[in-house]
Amino acid sequence: MNDAESDQRFTPRPRRAAARSHDRENLVEELQAIRRRVQMVSCTSRDSFHDGSDAYDVASMVIIRLAALFERPEFTSYLTAITREERLAIATTRNIAAHTGYKSMNDDLFWAAVTQRVPEILDRLIEESAGPEER
Repeated sequence: MNDAESDQRFTPRPRRAAARSHDRENLVEELQAIRRRVQMVSCTSRDSFHDGSDAYDVASMVIIRLAALFERPEFTSYLTAITREERLAIATTRNIAAHTGYKSMNDDLFWAAVTQRVPEILDRLIEESAGPEER
């Protein structure tokens, strides 16, 4: 087969459309993984939620992973269901968890954020990023 025959058989796939579908699938998988972590935290009592507990560490990962989604440009078009204020709150909480240390974290607010607010946010984001066949 010569190059001319090879070129005639090859039909390139549109890369952007494929990438967008893959991006959406990756986002949904990550949102579901975050949701599973939220459920792990929600299964513990508020009294056992403190710096050093497994639930506290998992809650920190919930916030860190959620905040990381907003730093990924390929997810931007799927993350419009969240308000600017919610993004700022998530980013601030992430910065406290990752940089400042847990001593400056208000545990009651942190608990409420992970067990009440984050599930609401995840519901909206999953709904928004679901494909037509999933709605």
